[in-house]
Amino acid sequence: MNSDQLNQHDAERLHQRVASELGITAEELTTWMINDIERVTEGGKDVGHMVVFRESTPAQVLDKVQHKQSHFTAMTGVIDLS
Repeated sequence: MNSDQLNQHDAERLHQRVASELGITAEELTTWMINDIERVTEGGKDVGHMVVFRESTPAQVLDKVQHKQSHFTAMTGVIDLS
């Protein structure tokens, strides 16, 4: 597997785990997500992800999202890819 394939594989695994924690499918996440921001403490410790959804995200998708911080944002805990 070349480095591009490995990076794509890691991104797919990350999206699957983030989506699972948020209670939606990976397809819904990648379709409607604008941004996935890794949250890190000042000391460099990973504390999770903030996911921002498009304003055009269907209500039936947003209604399923867990851990919402606002109408179009949600937070996850630490996502372990190991």
